[in-house]
Amino acid sequence: MGNTLLDTGLQVKCYLIQCMFVTTLLTPQRRKSKAAETASVVASLGEAQSDVVPGEPPKLQHMYGVDAWKRWVQWSKTQPDLEKPRFGSRPMEIKEDVLKCTTAELGYGLCRFICEVKRPNGESYSQDSLFYLCLGIQQYLFQNGRMENIFTDLFYGKFTLEITKLLKGFKPTITASGYLHSRVEEEYLWDCKQLGAYSPIVLLNTLLFFCTKFFQFKTVAQHRQLSFAHVMRCTKSIHDNTKSNFLRFYPPIPKKDLATETAADVDGVAAKRKRDDEEKEEVLEMMENSENPLRCPVRLYEFYLSKCSDSVKQRTNVFFLLPERSCVPNSPMWFSSQGLDDHTLDTMLTRILTVREIHLGDPQRNKPQSKDPEWVPDQHDDNSD
Repeated sequence: MGNTLLDTGLQVKCYLIQCMFVTTLLTPQRRKSKAAETASVVASLGEAQSDVVPGEPPKLQHMYGVDAWKRWVQWSKTQPDLEKPRFGSRPMEIKEDVLKCTTAELGYGLCRFICEVKRPNGESYSQDSLFYLCLGIQQYLFQNGRMENIFTDLFYGKFTLEITKLLKGFKPTITASGYLHSRVEEEYLWDCKQLGAYSPIVLLNTLLFFCTKFFQFKTVAQHRQLSFAHVMRCTKSIHDNTKSNFLRFYPPIPKKDLATETAADVDGVAAKRKRDDEEKEEVLEMMENSENPLRCPVRLYEFYLSKCSDSVKQRTNVFFLLPERSCVPNSPMWFSSQGLDDHTLDTMLTRILTVREIHLGDPQRNKPQSKDPEWVPDQHDDNSD
């Protein structure tokens, strides 16, 4: 329990860091009002990011996950042949109210929940639907002062493994109208604080998400091409002569290509021109989000750099760093000089690949049509009871 309290305290302090990060991005006129807002936000665990999102994006409906959990607990109590939950040698009772569950009960229960829960009509949930329900439970915990992150905290390691296995290989479906469909949308990850600067691991998850979405890197091997030395912050003028910031990734030239180029470089000019042309074709870019700096890839990458040691910032063999074990939010460094392991990257990437927006190659394609309404998790089930 002591470790749980320490971890909860760290998460709350990380939330304060997020609010500090927000303040640095605001104009002087807004900083004063934001300071007053932050006090109430921290007290109520409000949504620091929602007030700057334009329009009305789809919202995560957390009660579907909470109700599914309650329904599953009630069902499990009627199944005499099911294994009784235990914590070590002690029996556990999984509560219907997710907020009344201890960390141990919730961690154990979630592992069984994603394997056993059924729709009200008795049918199984799809992979993305189960993830949606778990995201709803996560949001409900945060909104009620439980700052545990069920997808990243060590206490939930077994659940993380189980949901990774469940989501592995997920592919979105395409409806009859041509709409590319997944139950999980990007907005839901922001809603339940899986994206942002709330903690070191969430910040890493956000950078991984951006690189997956904008560079279309969908394997760990592709992400391993990234390095501090090959990702640069750049500025360019756009059509109305205003400046726009963006991140540019220059893929490293394979050694065999360099050797071939050197051998063929007779006068030095032709080879250089060829190399420049190839690099122009290969560079990848992600633009800043000027409308919402809290979700801006450029700003978040700069924040990431500010929490890394200067010794890693020119390295050509690492990009995602392992968080410091003893890190506190006001520490100058959040990350060690050691790279994040492939297993952790793959676990994070597997969840990211369920997000609908990741699979939209063309932002103008696959927009919702009139016959593709926003999905409600149990709407079909209620009609079929």
